[in-house]
Amino acid sequence: MREPGTREWKRISWDDAFGRIARLMKDDRDANFVAQNADGATVNRWLTTGFLAASASSNESGYITHKVVRSLGMLAFDNQARV
Repeated sequence: MREPGTREWKRISWDDAFGRIARLMKDDRDANFVAQNADGATVNRWLTTGFLAASASSNESGYITHKVVRSLGMLAFDNQARV
């Protein structure tokens, strides 16, 4: 990984990498989650983070990825496949 503001790369474990990603996503979601719109309707949106899925994935993994991303409230979701 490369810390913000540095030019040096350093090795970290997979556990540390996944933990760091999870922590950064949780912090961003907590800070930017929109539960209701201006009219008071429940919207449950997380607009500051998006997700890009792989085009080589099977239909099943694409489906489950879509369900997970949407369950987090992300609206910015795209797939590399342009079919």
